[in-house]
Amino acid sequence: MDLKKVIGTLQKISPKLTAKIAFKFISKPKNRKMRSFEKSILVDAQKSSIKFKKFDIKVFKWGNGKKKALMIHGWGGRAANFGAIIPKLIKNGYEVTSFDGPCHGDSTKRKTSFFEISDLVKLFLQKEEYDLIITHSMGSAFTLLAMSNLKYKISQLIILTTPNRFLEFIGAAVIHFGLNPETTKLLINKVRNTSGYEPMTLKTSRFIKDIEMQLVTFIHDKADKIISINTSKKVSASVKHSDFIEIEGTGHFRMLWSKKVVEVIADLTSENRNKIALSE
Repeated sequence: MDLKKVIGTLQKISPKLTAKIAFKFISKPKNRKMRSFEKSILVDAQKSSIKFKKFDIKVFKWGNGKKKALMIHGWGGRAANFGAIIPKLIKNGYEVTSFDGPCHGDSTKRKTSFFEISDLVKLFLQKEEYDLIITHSMGSAFTLLAMSNLKYKISQLIILTTPNRFLEFIGAAVIHFGLNPETTKLLINKVRNTSGYEPMTLKTSRFIKDIEMQLVTFIHDKADKIISINTSKKVSASVKHSDFIEIEGTGHFRMLWSKKVVEVIADLTSENRNKIALSE
């Protein structure tokens, strides 16, 4: 069955119903198959659950260092995605916290939204002070929105790709279903009415300016096919003092277990590296 042809016919009959289907698509992420290193890192984790709205959220902790790190996965991701990075942070003296977002990983499977995940990140930020935050993909946008709302202060932030405009997220549904302008408008209205945010103007490059950061580093693959490197560059350009690291040969997801990226993060989070950077 050709999905776009079916949707093309349906939206001629009922653009409203088509927009509802597309909204459901962007509210329920697809969970990826776990890799061996992701399974093994969960074995070593201290596990717990918290109640958040209609979800049971699975929370994971590693290490017992004095410094605190929070890691936020992307859309369709899970805490275990950081399995190759976590041991390096523990070695560098961090206690690491991460979680499976609503409808992600081992947390409750119900439809969710970009904004609910941001609210969950906000909850973690309000309960604990973190020295380091590492984000990936849409998780970067979730986190930066939460930090902006809180006018959060952070010593170090590492952003492993980020979109800029929220419309880029909606655009995935538009392309997937081949939505016409009328249906796209109805989809945007549905997002607006259910979230209370204005998706037309919501930009990561705007709300990152509300965050006080001592060290911020962007890492993005030149050939990323999921999120263009230009989006991260736009966000980075809006920050007065930020480092931008362009990498090659890792793609969008593989960067999370790329030896190159893992070693870069190990270096960025080392005690000596932080002391040097903060004294400059």
